[in-house]
Amino acid sequence: MKFTKSLLLLNLFFLQSYLIRFSIGNYPTNLQEILIGLTAIIFIIEIIKNKRLIQTIKNIWRHKIILSLIGLTVFSVILILTKIIVISPNLAENLDLIRHLKFLFFAIILGFIFLETFQTKKQRNGAIFIAGLGAIFFGIFSIFYNLTGHNITHDFRLLGPLDAAVYLAFYLTPFFLYFSIKFINSQRGSKANAYMSAKLSEAKTFSKKSYLIFAIILALLILATRSMGAIGGGFLVLLIYLVKTREFLKTKTSKIALAIITLLVVGGIFYTKILPTFQTEYSSLDERGEIWKTAAHLLKEPKNALFGVGFGQFESQYIANVDEVLGQKPLDYFVIQPHNIFLLFTFHYGILGLIFLLYIIYKTAKLIIKSDRPHYALFILAYFLIHGLIDTPFFKNDLLILLIIFLEMGLMKAPKPNPSKLHTDSPPS
Repeated sequence: MKFTKSLLLLNLFFLQSYLIRFSIGNYPTNLQEILIGLTAIIFIIEIIKNKRLIQTIKNIWRHKIILSLIGLTVFSVILILTKIIVISPNLAENLDLIRHLKFLFFAIILGFIFLETFQTKKQRNGAIFIAGLGAIFFGIFSIFYNLTGHNITHDFRLLGPLDAAVYLAFYLTPFFLYFSIKFINSQRGSKANAYMSAKLSEAKTFSKKSYLIFAIILALLILATRSMGAIGGGFLVLLIYLVKTREFLKTKTSKIALAIITLLVVGGIFYTKILPTFQTEYSSLDERGEIWKTAAHLLKEPKNALFGVGFGQFESQYIANVDEVLGQKPLDYFVIQPHNIFLLFTFHYGILGLIFLLYIIYKTAKLIIKSDRPHYALFILAYFLIHGLIDTPFFKNDLLILLIIFLEMGLMKAPKPNPSKLHTDSPPS
């Protein structure tokens, strides 16, 4: 699976390659879709060559998260299919649905190939490490992109070539948590590894330093986005991890440092998000208030609460109802998602989507609480859930891929592959 692994790492490192857009004939596409398509072709060729085709097909049934998303989406599409055919048969008028289906399709393809190709803990850790390096690369690129006068916001927040700073922050924060947790874990194991040879100990020290450096770089990049959801959510999850592992809380100095950081984060959130709601006519919380008020109005309709408004259909429903609900023009008409993870899954999939989300929350919390050393993917999922209370850019090219991979890594048991069928080549762990 050598070529598949190489292409997977290329996809993960350049996760923002969807920004390079073009058309093939009349079909609008992007570099990410081409890379995923090429990866899928090579994957199929290699599993046939290695006589793993039948086993790989059987393995589909163990990826419960992916199957659940497919089932929920198929059910939602079936419910709205008649409406589309009768009311608006023109596909150009249903671009939201088509776009969301493309996001999910390519995310599931890449997620499945990732899980079937990187089956050991070491391989998966190495792949996430490469993806983290890609996030750092893109973050640094974003600095130069904005500093050279491109895509500058009125408040000079770091967003690179993306549409919003929160998109960049949401992409960077999972890897900040990954490198931070890996650094803390390496600190925990330092005494146990004291007997190792000098050469191996030196390599371990380099690894610890690199995790710390990468975490610091990502922290600075996230601060530059000034996304309080990412800053607050990332800090809260890291705090949960420290409390769970009882690390860095054993000395008075560490407790004082943590208290100071906590005050700075809370103060920053209050100053940049809460205070403007009282002092100005516009703040992001004001806009969210309009969105949530309109969402509550939509949920008063029993069929919307039971079946949702349809996969990828929230924006059109918001535009159609917001003027009536508010009695005035909203701060923004073009709201792709409802800015709350519970509303997101309810509007996409109805009551079944809400049940699916509650199961994810329950299992994530259960595994974090009961496990002696919870998998880092669980804390990244906790971040998605916490930040998801106010921002929900999950169903887009990059974040949906990460969400599926971390859901499967965190909540599903890793397979026990046959060592004789595994290749030893893998990225750094």
